[in-house]
Amino acid sequence: MQNNYDSLDNLEVRVQKSSVVQQRAGLVAVYMYKQFIEFHQATLNTNDMFLKILENLATVLEYLKQSLDIRNVPTQNVACTIDSAKTLAIVNILWHKISFTCRFNISPKALPRASDNPMFCGRIFAINGDFTKLIKEEDDYDKQIETLLANEIASLYVPAEKNQGAIMTIRHKDNQEIYIGHLDAPREFLLKVIEIVCAGGEFHKQNTKKTGFIF
Repeated sequence: MQNNYDSLDNLEVRVQKSSVVQQRAGLVAVYMYKQFIEFHQATLNTNDMFLKILENLATVLEYLKQSLDIRNVPTQNVACTIDSAKTLAIVNILWHKISFTCRFNISPKALPRASDNPMFCGRIFAINGDFTKLIKEEDDYDKQIETLLANEIASLYVPAEKNQGAIMTIRHKDNQEIYIGHLDAPREFLLKVIEIVCAGGEFHKQNTKKTGFIF
């Protein structure tokens, strides 16, 4: 009889453990489901936002060409190339080159919020330079991200909720967050990036090493 009672006790313990495991696994699944839904919706919104950036890009470049042409500045190097999937745009504005991409939204990621829960959102990168040349043949995701961050001009974070504004960060301003209405975000992000790049310039490089010559 004792063995039978032991068997019943063990069965009860196993049932209890199974119930705990099931409950806790269920909680994890609920949390991941919520992340998945927000990630999916944020990705859709981000892709839609990127398409609107491309639409605005055509208009902005046309106005730039007209304005430069009036001033007798050659405009043959004011143009852009867009990949077939419409996830990358490489923009030439005279001697400047800028890349925009939404390719790196492959898993749920969030922005921390000081007084609220983290905001799951997609990200659009604005990069100084030609994206394809910067990453070259590098197929490692983490290394590509490192390269993008090293050459980042600004980023646009697009939330899952369309009634929630997008957030732009500008690298040279310590990634200070700027809130933009969802409808205005494509135009404002594009124009701000172009203004940052084209209003700046480059210094001549100089060799600072001392020579052996004495004059």
